[in-house]
Amino acid sequence: MEDRIQPAPDAVLGRGDDTRLWAISDPSGAPRFPGLTRPEARDALGGLPAGSWHDHLVAVALPVLLTDGAGPHLLDAEGNLVLAIADHPHLPACKLALGPLGGKDQAGLVVPVGSDALWRWIVHAVFDPAHRLSALDGLERIERREDIDGWLRDATSWG
Repeated sequence: MEDRIQPAPDAVLGRGDDTRLWAISDPSGAPRFPGLTRPEARDALGGLPAGSWHDHLVAVALPVLLTDGAGPHLLDAEGNLVLAIADHPHLPACKLALGPLGGKDQAGLVVPVGSDALWRWIVHAVFDPAHRLSALDGLERIERREDIDGWLRDATSWG
């Protein structure tokens, strides 16, 4: 598995921390999760499925970021930082999550996969930052998993 860990010299998280210049090669050999440390990459490799990793996130330890009890910090497959900001009020084991994505925001619900090292989006959308509060309010109002599709329809309309 060690051979699946590859250098990621352009990782955004690596700009301020030269231990964060690693990624994991996906089954096609493309780098995913750029910005990991080697130990984080090793921990995540054991739980990643054989198929697509698009909906997976890897927990990263960023002690310099103060987030007032929120967490964990997560890294998506493209190297974008996502913060699990709070437990969901109605869906056990789910957390509300938010992060920037190339001038837009992404938000949704995440759950741990096996251990706290690996997480997965159960739903997420990308939208204009002007809709951030609407997105988070809508996520909080979801009472059952069956309600998730309604939130996703709304969120995708926010462009």
